[in-house]
Amino acid sequence: MQRIGFIWVIVVLSLLAPRSGIAQVPDQPFFPVKPMILPVAGAPGPATWLFGQAYGNTTGAFNFGTAWYSAGQGLHFGLDFSMPCGTPLVAVADAEVYAVDSLSFGAGPHNLLLRHPQLNLISLYGHLLRRAELVPGQIVLQGDVVGLSGDPDGTCTSRPHLHFEVRASNFRVAYNPVDYIEAPWHSLVTIGPFSNPMFQQDMDNPRRWLSLDDQPAVQFGGARLNDYYRAWPYPIDVRPPNNPTLSTATEPLPATPWRLRQVGFGGCCARPWWHPADANRFYMIDGVPGQRASVFEYHLAGSQPPTIAYEAPPRLQSPDGRYQVTRVNGAVTIRDLNDLREWPVQTQGFLPGVSAGNSALLWEVWKSDYIPGGIPQTVETWVSALDGSNARMVYRQSGGWAVWLDDHRLLINSSVPNTNATTLRVQDTHDGSLFDLGTWEALRGLSVAPGGGRVLFYLAWQADPNANGMYVLETQPGAVPQQVPFFGGWRWRDADSVYYLPFDPSSEAQSLAYYHLVSGEHRYLTDIARMPFTVADGDWSVSPDGNRILFLNARDRNTWLLEAAPAE
Repeated sequence: MQRIGFIWVIVVLSLLAPRSGIAQVPDQPFFPVKPMILPVAGAPGPATWLFGQAYGNTTGAFNFGTAWYSAGQGLHFGLDFSMPCGTPLVAVADAEVYAVDSLSFGAGPHNLLLRHPQLNLISLYGHLLRRAELVPGQIVLQGDVVGLSGDPDGTCTSRPHLHFEVRASNFRVAYNPVDYIEAPWHSLVTIGPFSNPMFQQDMDNPRRWLSLDDQPAVQFGGARLNDYYRAWPYPIDVRPPNNPTLSTATEPLPATPWRLRQVGFGGCCARPWWHPADANRFYMIDGVPGQRASVFEYHLAGSQPPTIAYEAPPRLQSPDGRYQVTRVNGAVTIRDLNDLREWPVQTQGFLPGVSAGNSALLWEVWKSDYIPGGIPQTVETWVSALDGSNARMVYRQSGGWAVWLDDHRLLINSSVPNTNATTLRVQDTHDGSLFDLGTWEALRGLSVAPGGGRVLFYLAWQADPNANGMYVLETQPGAVPQQVPFFGGWRWRDADSVYYLPFDPSSEAQSLAYYHLVSGEHRYLTDIARMPFTVADGDWSVSPDGNRILFLNARDRNTWLLEAAPAE
């Protein structure tokens, strides 16, 4: 049974004009300079528009490709940009209008196709608010307004976004728009994407199709390209709730300069992650095509080469790494990695998450499938002791999800059907008490601080433009969200502070900043002029001591380390 959160996908009724057989893939046009501009008028930001879903081998396409993208080889064959209805859309290049509201190409309720004869390409604008005020044969110039963005559900409150495609001149092949549109893509995806990570990793070909600019052409009607036998992240129908982040005592942030050094080589590797307690150890998935990948352990101290830890994919473990959760033929088992004891737990086959103190389990039972724009699935939230005893349902709702805040409290996220409103609640699993934190329109990017004492999120497209931005909220009754003075992709340093990448949609050069949510201390840690870097695909993580950051460098596709230099 598939578990589906608020993942924005395209329900495609028909993707192609009438045809017979499968066309041969034409040679993809390439240009020394990317010839297209972004299809949205105006600069991105929380008041205008943000990046939503990438083209190609996305996690959403992997989980729902059979249902929604089967004609497109299981891949997401366009880009999605989140924005409020009525946002002006522009021609990406000089063009002739080919078709208006030709719904044999899908992407309703309204769409637009432009032919670019000088490029030998077609562009498609999907989910428009209303019929474009253009006629076939009309000439439009690059930058001309050609339509207004809408919502595939026609509500302008549930999933408003633009779906944009670039196709071959015969319409039967889709290309990655990133190959043709000049834009600072890696900066655009630091905040906004529907899922993190953005791309699905094949455990039998672990380096393939994991970047914005490394995605295959889609031949409509061809065989599925992402039907992986083993994949990471785990498929949505077996994925457990996200682990809570342990609250650890961190030293004050040093005042010393930050420095860069390379720790991965040969194009290795996407998505490194830290040992839960050791800031000198991290892990990466790697291997050769056609063989099962391995999880490699890296040591930053000394000169020890990386070693194979175990066969990929990564293990499902408790936040501190002591307990492992496995599922074989629907049977779930907990294993203590200290003494190798193990025991079965009855979770109706759904994988559980372990609480921060290793005392309890949380799992969600999904009673039905859900198609965005349809009736939300019924979700039951269950908890038990670590040994599986005292299992009980503690919450039931239509749609939504729950995660651990700490060892006994849950954060419950509830979506209002066919709207963009989200309600956050806190439930105590010991006494059953429940209270609301609040309800907000267009709440995005929600993340829980280590220890569960607060959450951070951002609000977009608010009626009051001053309300757009990022907020911190204590997870206590009566807490009021406090707007913070920055906007950008962030990671928690500890329970009270974050690192963030200031959002600059004009440049791929990035910098690192620090903000203390309690004291208000605000520091820029790197200087673009002295030490520029670019995080690829929004791929970065903070060490358990809070003083190191691993990231995938867009310039060479290797893993690099940002760290505070030791005091002299």
